Amino acid sequence: ERYGDPLIYVTENGISTAGDVTAEVGMVDPTRIDYLCSHLCFLSKAIKEFNVNVKGYFAWALGDNYEFGAGFTVRFGLSYIDWNNVTDRDLKDSGKWYQKFINGPIKPAKQDFLLSSLSFENNKKLADA
Repeated sequence: ERYGDPLIYVTENGISTAGDVTAEVGMVDPTRIDYLCSHLCFLSKAIKEFNVNVKGYFAWALGDNYEFGAGFTVRFGLSYIDWNNVTDRDLKDSGKWYQKFINGPIKPAKQDFLLSSLSFENNKKLADA
């Protein structure tokens, strides 16, 4: 009430994980999946139960990147990037989960993504895939 009904865009949301891992280990990231799933669940609740005007959500980040404070010692992305060959990028398990979540079980035409796609009960099973 104090701030009215502002439009909200979550422009960066995610977690970092250790950067000194092999591709095989780095590709399997259940902690990031759980993090994304729980945050999107609460976002869905805010939208559905409290009519919070959320218009956008962006995962942090699409690919592993250089962090100014930590260099290449941490990873943030939904895609694994081999620092020895930066053109080699592979979708992590979290990226596959996020892709399934975004696509959702049903894609209604011309409806707000967050209102139509977010359902913890329906999407939690994707986290276990």
